[in-house]
Amino acid sequence: MSHRTSRRDFLGQSAAGLLSASLLGCGTRPDRATGLTPPARRPNIVFIFDDQLRACDVGYNGGKNVATPHLDRLASEGVVFTNALSTCPLCTPYRGMLMTGRHPTHTGIVINWVESNPAEYCIAEAFRDAGYDTGFIGKWHLAAGERKHDGPHLMTEADRQRRNRARRAYLEQNPEPEFVPPGPARQGFDYWAAFNFHVAFQRPFYYRDTPERLIMPRYETDAEIDLAIDYMRARQSGDRPFFLMIAPHPPHPPWNLAHTPEGYLERIPETLSWRPNVRPEAVEKIAGDPRCYYAMIANFDDAVGRLVAFLDQSGLAENTLLVITADHGEMLASHGRHNKMVPYEESVGIPLIFRWPGALHPARSDALHTPIDHMPTLCALAGVPIPGRAEGLDFSGVLRGARPPRRDSVLMMNYSSHWDYFDTGTNWTEWRGVRTPTHTYVRWLGGREELYHHLDDPYQLRNLAENGQDLPTLSRLRRLLADHLAEAHDPLLPGTAYADWYDDARNLLRTALGPV
Repeated sequence: MSHRTSRRDFLGQSAAGLLSASLLGCGTRPDRATGLTPPARRPNIVFIFDDQLRACDVGYNGGKNVATPHLDRLASEGVVFTNALSTCPLCTPYRGMLMTGRHPTHTGIVINWVESNPAEYCIAEAFRDAGYDTGFIGKWHLAAGERKHDGPHLMTEADRQRRNRARRAYLEQNPEPEFVPPGPARQGFDYWAAFNFHVAFQRPFYYRDTPERLIMPRYETDAEIDLAIDYMRARQSGDRPFFLMIAPHPPHPPWNLAHTPEGYLERIPETLSWRPNVRPEAVEKIAGDPRCYYAMIANFDDAVGRLVAFLDQSGLAENTLLVITADHGEMLASHGRHNKMVPYEESVGIPLIFRWPGALHPARSDALHTPIDHMPTLCALAGVPIPGRAEGLDFSGVLRGARPPRRDSVLMMNYSSHWDYFDTGTNWTEWRGVRTPTHTYVRWLGGREELYHHLDDPYQLRNLAENGQDLPTLSRLRRLLADHLAEAHDPLLPGTAYADWYDDARNLLRTALGPV
């Protein structure tokens, strides 16, 4: 594995990269990392990742329960990845992969509500060091927040009492635990209008650079798009490009009227269209009204439409790369499951659209795309040096119409969700898997195997691992999984094996690569 790029080396590379970009009209050679000529004018980048929006529900993918005309328009104008995967379908691990371009075992972010490693060199730092203005709006979820001093070592009553004392003391000293202070914890983002975590979708609170709560004047997604438009308007005449990430929390649960945007539930049919793999008894156990989930998606679509209208009307669109995606999907009773964290299509399949008018031509790609690919891809498109520790692939060539980089499979995984699993070992979400262009193979911690041909069986109803139905493919994917796990330094251990990666304040102590 390559060594971490030092800030001095990175800045030197940045200067060289920017010089190459400025000399584009003078016959400079293409960028060596991508085979593409760096852009003469560095693009703005707006990256929107919604929370719990699954690919199968958007209109351009055939979704039937909610109209998404604005997302459909972007899909018709941009490059759509039909095999975009949330390879660790849980909020914080996804964000860790997105920001670092590295696997969860290498960053130490394998579950929710952990403190990030400040030594990681993250995507916003790369863009900031290359001269970009950087901004983050919305749900951060890369810190422990109010759950700091809440585990993971809960094995004895004495441990629990010690933890509770520490947690009370922490909250007394930090009455706004969802505030992320300026500095390393923000991973390179300078402009900040965000919160670590909450589910107050109606007039929610957020923070700027002090722990003073600010209240959004309207529904969360709408207010965050307002903030984004204000951010872009203030910078559209500046001499620095901007790199802006927006992370709305809906359509994440809760799904009830109190958390649903006004006027949107009426757009959703009274009788929903359920996927063929949905179990009726599981529908009855959905926490809340699933129509609220779709109402939140309709609101997100409208909010994206407002942002696109601003880009188009302001003239920013021609030099702005807009990316639309999600951190993971939602099972919504498919396979009898709820939530995410499982290897099925509804959980791991996410939308992914790249739109840059005049620079990217409309296309669809079935290449396997994962969260760790965003850092190298966005850096390459902007002429920003790709950090040396990034483990993903650069898809900038695919976006320009070239053949995709060679990749016959990707690793998928879930380690756990909450601290109690690390202590008790009682967990139903621990698995590792491999996704290929044609198959999904999964091995659960207890040894159960699943194998699906997702072209012939898109709803994953026939487990080919049972009764020796496809032994050659099963054997091949077993070997592929072993290779991926070795590369990720992942011995497929139970969640209890990760408890010593963190201290009681949820600070990271070590990763699969050793102490931090």
